[in-house]
Amino acid sequence: MSTADADLLAVLGHSQFQGFLGPGDLLTHVDHARAHDAAARPMPGQRWCDLGSGGGVPGLVIALARPDAEFVLLDRSQRRVDFLETAVHDLELVSHVAVALGDVADIAHLPAHRHSYDGVVSRAFGPPAAVAECSAGLLKPGGRLIVSEPPGTDEARWPAEPLARIGMRFVQMIGYAPTFAEIVRQTTRDSTYPRTWKQIRKHPLY
Repeated sequence: MSTADADLLAVLGHSQFQGFLGPGDLLTHVDHARAHDAAARPMPGQRWCDLGSGGGVPGLVIALARPDAEFVLLDRSQRRVDFLETAVHDLELVSHVAVALGDVADIAHLPAHRHSYDGVVSRAFGPPAAVAECSAGLLKPGGRLIVSEPPGTDEARWPAEPLARIGMRFVQMIGYAPTFAEIVRQTTRDSTYPRTWKQIRKHPLY
């Protein structure tokens, strides 16, 4: 095992101890995140966001693998953000990884984040409609959302008409166990999206 892998496992072990990362073997979490990276394929010079980064997966793992791309790890919990900031420092990722605290429904309307990302990854942020709506405010036209999905999932979780209302389109399912959905941002539509988190929960897109 390399020193970088050992350092990563130590960080993720701390995350799991604090309850930020789910149970299970740490290597399984890392393997899933590496599959997420292979599905997303961030390119040099691109800017990507880990939506609801939480315990650091897949964001930290992808950032380690892609030193030539820029990453923002976004979470609404101060405790998790504190952990992520320490992890970024301990893993020597400060040159290309930033951590942002806040609700994406608000952050996605700020100039620094509005339609400024080439890609978004999401592992366990929320239901598909919420993930799509929040990502629509972050992605550039042509930007890609890569979402971790339950095994055996099909495209019915990403219906065409509601996605089209926010300028998004389902592209494909990638892999099986783990499986990822690829959604592309086509156009910049209604500036009200994403709505407030209260509205998203009360009146989901679909």
